[in-house]
Amino acid sequence: LSPSSSSSSSSSSSSSSGVATAPATAPTSAAAPTTSSTSGVSLNGTAPPVTNSLYKRNRIRIKEILSDPQTYIGTTVTVAGWTRTVRKASGKLVFLELNDGSCGTSLQCICESSTAENFDDSKKSGGTGSSFQLVGTVRESPAAGQALELSVTNVKLLGAVYGGDPDGKTVGGFMYPMSKKGHTLEHMRESAHLRPRSGLHAAAMRVRHAMAYATHKFFHDNGFLYIHTPIITCADCEGAGEQFGITTLLGADHHKPGVEIPLYGPQEEKKLSKKEMKRRAKLEAQGKAVEEEGETIVEGAVDYTKDFFGKRANLTVSGQLNVETHACALSDVYTFGPTFRAENSHTGRHLSEFWMIEPEIAFADLEDDINLAEDYLKYCVRYALEMCGEDLEFFENSPYGEKGLRERLKNVIESPFKRLTYTEAIKLLEKAYEDGVEFEVKPEWGIDLPSEHERYLCEKVFCKPVVLTNYPKDIKAFYMKLDDDGKTVSAADILVPKIGEIIGGSQREHRTDVLVKRCKEMGLDPKAIWWYVDLRKYGTVPHAGFGLGFERLILFVTGLDNIRDVIPFPRWAGNAEF
Repeated sequence: LSPSSSSSSSSSSSSSSGVATAPATAPTSAAAPTTSSTSGVSLNGTAPPVTNSLYKRNRIRIKEILSDPQTYIGTTVTVAGWTRTVRKASGKLVFLELNDGSCGTSLQCICESSTAENFDDSKKSGGTGSSFQLVGTVRESPAAGQALELSVTNVKLLGAVYGGDPDGKTVGGFMYPMSKKGHTLEHMRESAHLRPRSGLHAAAMRVRHAMAYATHKFFHDNGFLYIHTPIITCADCEGAGEQFGITTLLGADHHKPGVEIPLYGPQEEKKLSKKEMKRRAKLEAQGKAVEEEGETIVEGAVDYTKDFFGKRANLTVSGQLNVETHACALSDVYTFGPTFRAENSHTGRHLSEFWMIEPEIAFADLEDDINLAEDYLKYCVRYALEMCGEDLEFFENSPYGEKGLRERLKNVIESPFKRLTYTEAIKLLEKAYEDGVEFEVKPEWGIDLPSEHERYLCEKVFCKPVVLTNYPKDIKAFYMKLDDDGKTVSAADILVPKIGEIIGGSQREHRTDVLVKRCKEMGLDPKAIWWYVDLRKYGTVPHAGFGLGFERLILFVTGLDNIRDVIPFPRWAGNAEF
């Protein structure tokens, strides 16, 4: 593995989520020396170029034709894709607007009965949504709004649209869910298997791909190792309890009646040894709480010792605890994978299944963590501006997008993020509230800031991304380093316009005694994460990290409003279709 060779940045805004050329690296914070990620961290030699000896497309992508017209004008090409529109000008002339997903712009393909072999196939496809393979000659288009068109010489209908009747047996577009007319976002979510054919969702997926590629490139070129953390876990990273349980106790046949779940019965009183009795008496004399050894067993509760893993297991809400184990040996690591939260929320900001990017850096403090997070976010924004220009322009002009999107994104990379403490932010919010700014939640020290407060700070007060640090310990997780004042923790959230919090991070608590105490304060049994505590016993080091919700990043970059529109198959309470 090694970084890609250095190359100049593309300045063209017409590129659509391509990954052939890497953009310039984002400027680093003044707190750290400026380094070029493309000068790189060579992990094991130089990466070989991608060359195929066997695989070759049997077609030309429409993106390649439209981005390099001079090369293709006058040449014969094969293209394939799905029709956005089918227009019959006469019995001898058909216009097919073909799109293959490689870019947002479609290719106008002209079929004439006198020159196109299998011409009749172009007329019996059923209309929008049908698929074709076309051979023809690329030529300049005389029509306004398009530079090129394809004069078709051979028509091959790959798949007609059988939407002419409810049973799907008649060719026609009447019942096709993604007809050429405009559709609401809700309608497209209900047809999630077909919505990639819509211009909006296709553009969102191209941007999503570009942001995933930019993420891996940023961390790879900075010497981070990509660690795959488990999806099944017995630990609750956030301590919120909003986890999906995994069990085989219900059996494989979900139609089987009368399934019996093993439950704990009455428990015999445990006999204490003389040594244990003396230990308890000593603790009671000192006024200290007596800790029970082993897991507390409640009569009538589910006996998970009979389950597949021998204990309660869940889908993970975060890979952080697991990836920290590798940071404490491999130094700089990150994980990028799916996470799950059983939060019964129906807002446009929450999903039950989402992706998280979570880097961890060893030998680092909170400032190092903030610097990394700011550099990473700026790199992703710059990558989107330089590599996804066509799609960002589409979102700017879409009724579901955002006017001035690219200017907002440029503002992100052109100046340092504003940094201030949580306490300073609360004072600003309290002053605004006193001056008549209407908030649904009254700002006061100790609250977990709602989105309206976060957005007010970065949209109205500072007009750029904001980093808040040193939050009250009672509203943050057990693993965050306790500050010297004993009231706050070394945490940092990055707030951005339109979204609010997009990144949450902290310096981790690396002192064993403090970590154990914090676990107990937050109602978490340290024994449940004994392996995490062990990291503090064996060669502990200061380390830090952050988490970024990937879908919120896509919302931020595209200007869309609902998080359900930036993931292929959204999951939320009451919906797990497809």
